[in-house]
Amino acid sequence: MMQAEVSLYVHSYDTDFMGIVNNLVYVRWFDDLRSAVFDQYYPLKKMVARQESPILAETHVRHLRPLTLDSSPIGRAWLSDAGRSRWRMEFEIRDGLDVCCLGWQKGCYYSLVSRKPVPFPNDFLDVCKRFLADGSAGIQNGAC
Repeated sequence: MMQAEVSLYVHSYDTDFMGIVNNLVYVRWFDDLRSAVFDQYYPLKKMVARQESPILAETHVRHLRPLTLDSSPIGRAWLSDAGRSRWRMEFEIRDGLDVCCLGWQKGCYYSLVSRKPVPFPNDFLDVCKRFLADGSAGIQNGAC
């Protein structure tokens, strides 16, 4: 599976007046996790050198349990769908055994020059196919 797991840290500025992690922090963590997944398989530096980048179209966040300053969250992300230009990433944030947040993001691969979606590089698609060929979960429906 094309995934990453990252220890997250709750800063004092991440909390609201009740001491609960602000909703926007989860979106920032999703971005960090998404970058961690892509960096393992096709680093952003390599994409930018080609004047290309993944861009975000949608973000969905489902809050299940609050996190506080005392929390020690762990975030996990995995690529759940990918096509020629589109992608979907799933997210889970836990504190110990408790699932505190679930979410997903959708986007596409984008040319910074033409400002239009473009196909993923073959290197990345080959990685997707390799994960499909070995039966790994994470890329659904043969979408790569």
